[in-house]
Amino acid sequence: MTTAPKGGSRLPDAITDPVTGRRISLLDWKATNLRASWLLGLVMVVLLGGLGWLIGFAIDPGLAGVVVVIAVVFALGQTAAAYWASDTMVLSVAGARPATQDEHRYLVNVSEAVAIGAGVPTPRVYVIDNPAPNAFATGRDPKHGTIAVTTGLMEILDRQELEAVVAHEIAHIRNYDIRFMSMLAATVGAIVLLRDVALRSMRFGGVARRRGGGSSGGGRGQIIAIVALVVLLVLAPLLAMALRMAVSRRREYLADATGAYITRNPEGLARALEKLRDFRGPPMQVSEGVAHMFFTNPALKRNANGWFATHPPLQDRINRLRRM
Repeated sequence: MTTAPKGGSRLPDAITDPVTGRRISLLDWKATNLRASWLLGLVMVVLLGGLGWLIGFAIDPGLAGVVVVIAVVFALGQTAAAYWASDTMVLSVAGARPATQDEHRYLVNVSEAVAIGAGVPTPRVYVIDNPAPNAFATGRDPKHGTIAVTTGLMEILDRQELEAVVAHEIAHIRNYDIRFMSMLAATVGAIVLLRDVALRSMRFGGVARRRGGGSSGGGRGQIIAIVALVVLLVLAPLLAMALRMAVSRRREYLADATGAYITRNPEGLARALEKLRDFRGPPMQVSEGVAHMFFTNPALKRNANGWFATHPPLQDRINRLRRM
């Protein structure tokens, strides 16, 4: 059987975007992800600051500045947590444990070979004791990358197929997809949490404060702020989640293409996807907050074309790989 390329082999300078059909420079893709990660952190601070001002003004104009400060501090905390600690949190939620040479020599050796072919440091390797076949990657950059593989995946895949899945996950690390998706997930989570806090505050404190009086102009301003706030708090989480899922689906296509170039074997990844598609055992139970990070979404209905699907349809991914 073939193994991942080693030694002097290198990835091509560009790949074909399976969605648009255009050639994409791998360096440009990585640079775009880096810029987008920091821009997303800035947008989160500005967005939550604006929502904080609306919340404070709607409840009591005198509180607007205080709530803005609280919201910005919260946004900075969320951004820092997503950057520094997302890998630890995801591994804990997934129940992953470190792989060892003694117990998982096969997986460790495959990961080392694929990392050499991809031109990145060997990621930390973890194992999830679960019969459902799946895998995911996490980490803020290639120097701090981690992949986790279920025992079920190792049982049903041959070496070429396992190499292909590991290459797909290393592609996510190599191109900084993980950092971007972690920060995007943190943004969605922060908006949802702020929405819940705002709704509770308006329900229990807003009416009582407005009864305290104030000018008619101030009252009208509060009403406008409340209407704008309600609209934003309803639409912002939905739009943010839809954006998160659309971005996630495109990155799965691109990681498939890059993983196939790393191994020079798109058929291996296509066969691996077929085995996951045809698996009939009990589904893997994972938190909705981390399901988008897996090779395929454990909830098969989320491998689709809908707005809130995290992954493309499995058969579509298979067909695209076989056309490469």
